[in-house]
Amino acid sequence: MSDYIQNTPSTQISERLFRAFGFHQSGLLSHAEKIYHLILAEDPMQVTALHLLGVIMIQTDRLERGMELIEKALSITPDDPDVLYIHGNALQMLKRFDEALASYDKAIAISPDYVDAHFNRANTLQILGRLDDAVMSYERALSIKFDHVDAIINYGNALQELGRLGEALAAYDKALSINPGNAVALINRGRALQELHRFAEALASYDHALSIKPDFTEAHYNRGNALLELRRIDEASASYDKALSIRPDNADALYNRGLLALLRGDFISGWSGYESRWNRKGAPRRSLSISCPIWRGEDIAGKRMVVYDEQGLGDVIQFCRYLLPLAASGAEVTFIVRYSLLRLMSHSIPGVRILPSFPEAEAFDYQCALLSLPLAFESRLGLPPRETPYLRAEPDRVWKWKARLGDQGFKIGIAWQGSKAGKIDIGRSFAISEFLPISRLPNVRLLSLQKNEGVEQLRELPEGMSVETLGEDYDTGDDAFVDTVAVMESLDLVISCDTSIAHLAGALGRPVWLAIKHVPDWRWMLDRTVSPWYPTMRLFRQQTRDDWSSVFSDIASALRELMDEERQRTKKHELTTPRAPISWGELIDKITILEIKSIEIFEHAARANVLKELRLLLEVVDTHGGYDEISNFKDDLKTVNSALWKIENAIREKERRQEFDAEFIELARSIYKLNDERALLKRRINDVLESEIVEEKRFVGSIATMSD
Repeated sequence: MSDYIQNTPSTQISERLFRAFGFHQSGLLSHAEKIYHLILAEDPMQVTALHLLGVIMIQTDRLERGMELIEKALSITPDDPDVLYIHGNALQMLKRFDEALASYDKAIAISPDYVDAHFNRANTLQILGRLDDAVMSYERALSIKFDHVDAIINYGNALQELGRLGEALAAYDKALSINPGNAVALINRGRALQELHRFAEALASYDHALSIKPDFTEAHYNRGNALLELRRIDEASASYDKALSIRPDNADALYNRGLLALLRGDFISGWSGYESRWNRKGAPRRSLSISCPIWRGEDIAGKRMVVYDEQGLGDVIQFCRYLLPLAASGAEVTFIVRYSLLRLMSHSIPGVRILPSFPEAEAFDYQCALLSLPLAFESRLGLPPRETPYLRAEPDRVWKWKARLGDQGFKIGIAWQGSKAGKIDIGRSFAISEFLPISRLPNVRLLSLQKNEGVEQLRELPEGMSVETLGEDYDTGDDAFVDTVAVMESLDLVISCDTSIAHLAGALGRPVWLAIKHVPDWRWMLDRTVSPWYPTMRLFRQQTRDDWSSVFSDIASALRELMDEERQRTKKHELTTPRAPISWGELIDKITILEIKSIEIFEHAARANVLKELRLLLEVVDTHGGYDEISNFKDDLKTVNSALWKIENAIREKERRQEFDAEFIELARSIYKLNDERALLKRRINDVLESEIVEEKRFVGSIATMSD
């Protein structure tokens, strides 16, 4: 601004204006403001006073008034690059970014070497996510003023966001060569080193920044992040605590301290800190914004509550378990879930209304984000709802995939690549080639559960490695995972990286082995081989960062042991499980009844028994190759058995109420009519499959023998 005063024509300058500007430069804004007002009272068109008073308004967060004054100055001198520059700054502060760019561009068109206009233009482009354009604008600013330290630092930031980490590091080093005591450059340098997995060097950079500025919150916070990656857990916690002692409201430090607590198994402190996720830099906004209060654990019996999903697919799969105890509390629960999961959730979660969007015409007593439910339930280690399965496959799809996959070999579903969006995937995914030692084990069949990202690796398998794919129709529709969960019911094991596939297998109660990185996501905690979230999950951990070969060597050894145990169990099973001949009609009838029970029975232990029996019977069908030719009869038989299930429930309710009326009699009569239809369907199945065994039925007073 001093240049601006010096370049202002003397006719526009008064002694009072110089005095006001002196106060302005010294930070005595109220004194300067009074004098600017006095000048404008005498001369409302004094452009310098208008401009500088507008600057004070912006500096003191009176943006709209500042904009009015600057625009008035522009109306008088529309080609003044300094006023255009300040106008752009005000627009940027008002988040009117496109207009800000236009104002900077006008200033630059008039004064091409206006370095600060280039600099703030680049800053605005970076805010808009136009990183390549921002880089070019920073480079233009630095071509004018090579030692503009702030421009060099922000240039490094843009390069870092683009993943050009080596160039970013060079930029920070250049800034530090000009100003060795710049703590911001040291912190950003540390962040670049951290992304390069040079954690010890990053820690040294943060420590250097703190030697210059001991109360620098961001340095303490980032230092905690580096210490965590070095598995210096207690020191990381102390760094987060120090950051929060300086700035107790720092959402990033609160959030990361919460994640660290969860990693250590301190669920109470962890969930409390986790609530800061909404206030972090760049955090997503809540997907639901309504006026009713957030549920924090109050009695909700008889209340209407809406829960909304958030974050990734794996998060929704992991935490939808909390909807069951929520509904059991007596609340009328509505769950708003992304459309892709609607079918899976609707089929699996009883007592909860599942919708893809908020019902605008309805009112609710409480709302809650899905991942805030644990805090309200006050979950402690060992107390998250552990009952599995809590998700279910559709029986017809299970039937289809069992027939397609057959019963040959030890079937292992594999997934190796999580979503590459964002930084969450750093270090957690691995190459499909890591499965090579497993693929060489006798009788092992590897089946790809991978979708989208990562499937290209199937085209470049190591020599001698075979991985089966599930066809073009595998989960091709809008409904996520409906085929995946059905396939998993036919698998002996799932082995996965830390992605939604692992959560899905765990939620189904299927055996799943999870390969996790050296410093894992908080939910897998530290140094454990089992998960508090999924009883059927086993954890295989990196002992050294980025070393997956040792992990898969451990998995191969464990798999050999498991397969030996399975062989022994099969031998014992053959001795302890009765084997009796049965008609095909009776077998298919039993399977349809179990499919119905798998949907209607919600008690976890009972449902697990049902699913176990169903799997065993389906294996018998698979052994004989499956029978597509009787699929229509099977569907009709299932419809009849579903009707019988409902009628039996209705009769039991009548008996409970002692209502032996005409409706009771009609219900009872309908049972034998449906059983006659059921017997005919079983007989047709026997005829089609040429069953050697048929069941004969003869009823008192009947004139014919009925075979099924």
